[in-house]
Amino acid sequence: MRDLADRLASRIQLTSDGHKVYLDAVERAFGDDIDYAMLGETYGAAPEVRSVAIAPLSASARPSAPSAATQIAKHRQHVLR
Repeated sequence: MRDLADRLASRIQLTSDGHKVYLDAVERAFGDDIDYAMLGETYGAAPEVRSVAIAPLSASARPSAPSAATQIAKHRQHVLR
């Protein structure tokens, strides 16, 4: 983080995931010269997609769907001036 802060010429807006170690690292590196927020995502089952099939698949033959983001919320941690 400090390396990045040293290479930037002006104030930036930064968004990270919700990993708490970033909060301290950003504050140590940028001091009060940054607008920083954390983006939190909630995951769950992917929504069911309807498709046309020639023959129906049994439940055991269907591929499992990966988790999908069901909610995304941006939480402003601090706006430092």
